[in-house]
Amino acid sequence: MPALAHVLPLTRVAHSDEELVARVLRGDTVAFRDLYGRHGRYVAGVIYRVMGDDAELEDIVQDTFVRAAERLHTLRTPAQVRPWLVTIAVRLTQSRLARRRRRSFIRHQLTGAVATVSDPRDRAPADELYSALDQVPDKLRVPWILHRIEGQRLEEVAQACGVSLATVKRRIADAQVRLDRRLGGTP
Repeated sequence: MPALAHVLPLTRVAHSDEELVARVLRGDTVAFRDLYGRHGRYVAGVIYRVMGDDAELEDIVQDTFVRAAERLHTLRTPAQVRPWLVTIAVRLTQSRLARRRRRSFIRHQLTGAVATVSDPRDRAPADELYSALDQVPDKLRVPWILHRIEGQRLEEVAQACGVSLATVKRRIADAQVRLDRRLGGTP
């Protein structure tokens, strides 16, 4: 038995978001990696659910953290770094969705081609939902997904979308009405 076999492995000290942000602002790259490790998966999940697929997921996650690194000094409340990161991710995702729609429209106009999947039965419910969501304007789609799928509080959704709480409530309700119509739910 080796001499150090009885020594427990070193464990990382869990730092608060406030501590990590302060360390990142001082140039600590390990702290930035820890911040990414703590919040990257959650941000990726939000992006995935807003996009409906993972085609551009890695790019948007990377862009989110690059933008966050560039603007971390503007974060007013370091304890709220996760909602701040989600706000950045949502805005980048909205931009990608707009580009995707333009490309899809042009491709459809030029070729009439419709995207296919290998086994439609596996993705049918998700495809049906995202097909309906594709017909919902981004300003309604994003808050609906953040609240109904991500489970974010309305205040967090309002912050992420850069609008008032009342506006978020109206947009979520409007999105729900549109989805109900498209999915055959109650009008």
